[in-house]
Amino acid sequence: MKIAYITARFPFAPVEPFLEPEIRGLAQIADVVVIAARPERRASCYPDFGGEAVYLGSIDRRVAHLAWRELVLHPRAVARALARVAFGPSSLRSRIVNLVLFPKALAVAQEIRNRGVEHIHASWLTTPATIGYVASILTGVAFSMSAHSHDIRAQNLLEPKADHATFVRVISERNRRYIAERLSASAAERCHVVHLGVDVPHTIVHPPARVARILCSARLAEVKGHRYLVSALAMLHERAIAFECDFAGDGELRTQIAGQIARAGLEHCVHLLGGLSHDRLTAALAEGAYDIVVLASTERPQEHEGIPVALMEAMAAGVPVVATRTGSIDELVDDTAGILVPQRDPGALAGALGRLIADPGQRRRLSVGARARVVADFDGARTTRRLASLMGIAPSERAAVPTQVA
Repeated sequence: MKIAYITARFPFAPVEPFLEPEIRGLAQIADVVVIAARPERRASCYPDFGGEAVYLGSIDRRVAHLAWRELVLHPRAVARALARVAFGPSSLRSRIVNLVLFPKALAVAQEIRNRGVEHIHASWLTTPATIGYVASILTGVAFSMSAHSHDIRAQNLLEPKADHATFVRVISERNRRYIAERLSASAAERCHVVHLGVDVPHTIVHPPARVARILCSARLAEVKGHRYLVSALAMLHERAIAFECDFAGDGELRTQIAGQIARAGLEHCVHLLGGLSHDRLTAALAEGAYDIVVLASTERPQEHEGIPVALMEAMAAGVPVVATRTGSIDELVDDTAGILVPQRDPGALAGALGRLIADPGQRRRLSVGARARVVADFDGARTTRRLASLMGIAPSERAAVPTQVA
């Protein structure tokens, strides 16, 4: 089977690294071409992801040529697709973005015809799904899409896309319920929970006895709750509990968070590392560089976590986690793998971190449980087989997908 996998920017930007294991797994059993809705550069930032990276600019000469060809050859179908995008149920912002990228969708339709693609899968319900939806309408090729987190609330043609799709993959049960309530009964029945998966290291490296090292890997944004985490770390420092904590990630709140760290007198033990490569972070986890991974996420009406890949990757490497009970995190973390605390509660965060810092035995037990939890339900090889099944890849082909961890 030949699959067109439509992303937001992957692999043409150093983002969406969580898609790499899935696309790599699919590429082992099918021909996969990856097209980004909004590529940032022409060259792939992920040379080993296994599929073929097909560069199409948002609007450039090649896109214009392919779009014009699609329009000339299939004018009535293009008009029908345009009407659905222009007048379908979406917010004003989504409608404008969709119309701007409509020529790109026509160009993608031409690529799909020329390459003999048999299934279109879009990651994100927003513009990638719009492009896949339009291309499917024009070509008649089967279409499906993946729902992650913020995209489920984007008001971007959700109902017509879901009605047209052969299935909607949702990465958490909470998000599946949210989407299903807004769809027709038949579309709701085609919503399936298939977790995002991660690569699982073959062994756990238990860290040596040392001052506890903590990692928070998250963009510096309000939803990630860094200010509550800094307050919690200040409490640990006041209690003379020794630790080192690295913040990996960058974002709009960097200056604010750096100021809070300085005011709390934590600059000697809390470090802003900035944006680090995904490979560097996963290697550090696999090598036992950290004793605890923490995520202090918060929840707002229009924004919350899905199931954070940062936590999955930590647990896969056998690192116990402390996280807030927000979004769909409780579908990943149970009391065998880490500790969940209420959001916006520095005292609870400090208490959980303090208990793990003081008890290496508990860290060791949670380490084993965390890895087992990921192997059972979030191993990328297993989740890819489930997605491949929904795409209709034959059983003999699915058997070719290796299982990384027994």
